[in-house]
Amino acid sequence: MLTPLVAGLFALAGVTLGVFLEPVKARVAARTRLREDRALRCAELVEAATAASGAIVWLFGTVRIAAPPLAASEATIAEVEQRYWSVRNDLKKAVLLIRLIGPSELIASAVAVSDSDLELRRLWFDREPAARQSNSPEIAQALHANTRALDEFADLARRLTALSRS
Repeated sequence: MLTPLVAGLFALAGVTLGVFLEPVKARVAARTRLREDRALRCAELVEAATAASGAIVWLFGTVRIAAPPLAASEATIAEVEQRYWSVRNDLKKAVLLIRLIGPSELIASAVAVSDSDLELRRLWFDREPAARQSNSPEIAQALHANTRALDEFADLARRLTALSRS
């Protein structure tokens, strides 16, 4: 008689505990999904920004003066320019997706990466071919700003997507 009563009490306690813990488990799962989604979007942005700046740096390598320029045909330059526009679209998409998941400081950092890429892009695409110079202080400054913005974004993304150890 006592065994079924004890078993019933333990079953009731287990069900009650499960009911109370289910919302906690759901919140933890939602936070984990958000962290994973944020990490994926940040990785997409870093990949696109790195590819975009790499394409611009290569393009400036074809017109450098201080060292021998890279050998490139007009077709190769056009192909790299097209590749830049493709990764630029990926960069814009990644920024928009980060705007959806936030937080505000990550959004601001992602926009800073996009803006620094825009400044770098203007130095190649908004100039006549004869005015493009790879050794100008403007280019060095834009490259440094782009690298700094990307590094700051990556550091912030790492902090916001890392598992907290509290």
